[in-house]
Amino acid sequence: MLVVRVSSKTVALLAAAACLVAAAAVVAVVSPSSRRMVLGVRSGVTLAGQNVGGLYADELRRVVLTISEMLERNPQDAIYHSETGEVVRERLGVSLDVDATVDAVMAASRGAAVEPSLRAVPPSITATMLRPVYGVNTSKQLVSLVFNVAWGEEFLPDVLAALRDAGARCTFFITGTWAKQFPNMVSAIKEEGHEIANHGMSHPHPKELPDSELEKLITDNEALLRQITGVRTVLFAPPYGEVDQRITGVAARLGYTTVMWTVDTIDWQRPAPDVVTQRALARLAPGNIVLMHPTDPTARALGGILAQLKQKGYSAVTVSELLKAGSARHG
Repeated sequence: MLVVRVSSKTVALLAAAACLVAAAAVVAVVSPSSRRMVLGVRSGVTLAGQNVGGLYADELRRVVLTISEMLERNPQDAIYHSETGEVVRERLGVSLDVDATVDAVMAASRGAAVEPSLRAVPPSITATMLRPVYGVNTSKQLVSLVFNVAWGEEFLPDVLAALRDAGARCTFFITGTWAKQFPNMVSAIKEEGHEIANHGMSHPHPKELPDSELEKLITDNEALLRQITGVRTVLFAPPYGEVDQRITGVAARLGYTTVMWTVDTIDWQRPAPDVVTQRALARLAPGNIVLMHPTDPTARALGGILAQLKQKGYSAVTVSELLKAGSARHG
């Protein structure tokens, strides 16, 4: 007599298959309403207060789409009124995630109350972007050291070393003409964990440029810096620190926040290192933005500046990190 040995695992699989066949047979013969309770939304489930129990997934999706039409709204950009100087703040938009909402309802237990899965949609232009940022209102002991880079490559290794030794991060506003000459240095700045920002493709006087040339000044450099680093820049420091509402408005339309400074070390005049230190720390306060350049005295002073910041309980962070710590100061 032939004896076939069947493992316990096989027996379990056969039993499970039999159960599935039996369940399918039951579904095939039960009433339509009962079938809905098996295959559709569980009994008593509500979505946004509306009973959706028994709906099949495709029916539920149509309900969710109708709800989305009522709840969704487009974001509203901030607006500057040149006649009055008033800035109307932006408004977040609302988007309903249809797939996530359907999945949540289909998985809900009997009698559960489910709310639509909503997401905030940010506007393209915020009120902060329409006015230059001179610092940040914050109670946290944070400051940003920013370097405008259009020259000074011979001093950058020492600047980066001082920042690295102190565990500090800062923001480098880089011109495109310099980046073209020294792409490896741009990459090194990014790899050290610092923020790459836009200082214009070249270094003209922005107030003398028409809107089209001002846009090109920003976008050409944005494309170059992205090509080198893979990062899209979102902060703009206008050359020569020239700023007005037109310049910030053009930058904002391109997705940029215009950044100025709280304290200018005037290190481009190459004063003694102790003068750079004194200027950087003279008006130390939370939320300060301290402007520097890659010069010999700055490179020599930077380690001491960072050490004194630490002694006073301050941390040096990027401008983007600083902006997250509070509200922008616009003057």
